[in-house]
Amino acid sequence: MVSNAPTPPFAFAHQLSRNRDTLARHVPGHPRVPLEDRSKVWDLLAKEFCSDDLDRIANRLWWMSKQDSGNISPLHRQLVKRRAIVVTEDPKLHLVWIYDRVFIKPLPRYIGSYAFWRDYLCTEAGSGGRGEGIRRAALGYLRTYYHLVKYESDLRIAQDPSLCLVPPDITWEQFCDFTSSLGDVADRDVSLRYTYGEIRLTRLNLYAPLLLGKSHFQRVEYQYGSYFARFVGPILFVIGFASVVLSGMQVLVAVGNGGEGGWRGAAFWISVIVIALSSIVLFALGLLLVYKVAKEWKFAIRDRLRLLEEKRAAE
Repeated sequence: MVSNAPTPPFAFAHQLSRNRDTLARHVPGHPRVPLEDRSKVWDLLAKEFCSDDLDRIANRLWWMSKQDSGNISPLHRQLVKRRAIVVTEDPKLHLVWIYDRVFIKPLPRYIGSYAFWRDYLCTEAGSGGRGEGIRRAALGYLRTYYHLVKYESDLRIAQDPSLCLVPPDITWEQFCDFTSSLGDVADRDVSLRYTYGEIRLTRLNLYAPLLLGKSHFQRVEYQYGSYFARFVGPILFVIGFASVVLSGMQVLVAVGNGGEGGWRGAAFWISVIVIALSSIVLFALGLLLVYKVAKEWKFAIRDRLRLLEEKRAAE
């Protein structure tokens, strides 16, 4: 993508709203933002596409996501994975997922306006020096829809009245024409965040204290009950393990203090076996966790080194 280009950075085979461009007095879809107030328009674009938090940690996203901008499941696959699509207007949450939810930012109406790209996203005038960063973020965001809407069924999901991710008046042919060149957009032309696809919110929250100095990247629990509920499982597991071990030790002490009867030897060995099996299970689970984490880091580091090598070779 060339800075200060007089035309949009990809070919528009079909203009979605070109006939209405000359009549607009405000940003399409944002009647409170007049087009003549360029400062407000650029503020809107910065709010729509840029995320300070993600920009700060963009060079560390390889810690928590596959280093592939195409790592985005189409909308129908999101449903196959039993993920509920949650609409968000916050750009930092776009394509962030957690458990059975994925957050997606709807496609704004003005993104399909040729005149809007020409007058704003392809010019630095009135941007206060922010134009390049906003343009790269906008192009990266727009490219994600090339992956999200791969089939006509994806477009029907996107235009569902409960979601409205894509304006309902856009046909499948128009959408294909509009996005036909997005697959050729290189990672070097988009903001660093969009060189990655989907990102796990649990990992973003895990690394937020280290990378952002915040307790979380995005809260997902807003009630005390749901917040403390996530601790119940681990706590019960620890209590159960401790109870089994302590009970076994109590039997061993009783036997060692002169317990009588024919079951003395059996009680002793059963207690030893129960304690040993419980310890083995706990150790195995811990070892499995370490193995999975190490395997993910090995893959991430190897992929990172490969990409850096390819980048050096290209230079």
